[in-house]
Amino acid sequence: MYTATMRYTFKPEVFEIACGFWRTLILEEARKAPGLIRMQFLVSKPVALAIGTWEDKSYAEAFMRTGVFKRLLDHLVGLTAAEPKSELWELDSFWQAGD
Repeated sequence: MYTATMRYTFKPEVFEIACGFWRTLILEEARKAPGLIRMQFLVSKPVALAIGTWEDKSYAEAFMRTGVFKRLLDHLVGLTAAEPKSELWELDSFWQAGD
């Protein structure tokens, strides 16, 4: 598995608007993306953290090549307090209830 995160710092006064753009532009497209295992969006105003878990890196890269992130950035002009920060992760350990 492959996990990519994107940390956003939005201007507090437009936080809900910016989060709405993420839900509309990223989440809706991600639901149709091959290889996607899970997409999460965590919020703690003014910061939001998007977490995408993919079967492998190639699926995440293919999703980014669709231009979805560029479209999001175009909508976020003037709404962010800092540039979004990408981080890449590989799953080392995992546990869930019932296992």
